[in-house]
Amino acid sequence: MLRKGTLGTKELLYRFVRNLFVQTGQTPNPNSLKFIPQGKRVMDSGTMDFAAPRFTHVSPLARHIFNIDGVTRVFYGGDYITVTKKEDSDWKNLKPQVFGAIVDHYTSGAPLFTDEAPAQDTLVLPDDSEVVAMIKEIIETRVRPVVQDDGGDITYKGFDEPTGVWHLKRPLSVIDSPS
Repeated sequence: MLRKGTLGTKELLYRFVRNLFVQTGQTPNPNSLKFIPQGKRVMDSGTMDFAAPRFTHVSPLARHIFNIDGVTRVFYGGDYITVTKKEDSDWKNLKPQVFGAIVDHYTSGAPLFTDEAPAQDTLVLPDDSEVVAMIKEIIETRVRPVVQDDGGDITYKGFDEPTGVWHLKRPLSVIDSPS
């Protein structure tokens, strides 16, 4: 029961628009939780395991969940999504963010998978050093999504290990923007 004045108009609207119920379930691993979106199939058949952010180019939901600080793995099953966290992260802080990502995804109507190819500039190559592989992953999972949210993009051009300088290219429209 809602009492007058207990919820602002924005929060009340938010609760009515976001009407998907997501239940959690335990797993044998205390660092993993199952998130079960009620009445929604996650996978029609098979499973999909995202062991690192660089593999999420095919799934906007997995990419969104990996953008939550502390998430280390995302796994899709038939009717659930298992999320694994870093040992030192707290479910108390992570659960609301994961709930939000799942609800946002399903209420947006976006597909679970896309035909998007991985970005070629941040593809980790066999001869890349550990530092370069890490830089490419940070660009792909942390920097590029923020730049794309502002309507632009960036391209990784290289890393000068002796100086520690990253080389990135941004389209002129992004460089000139006030943000």
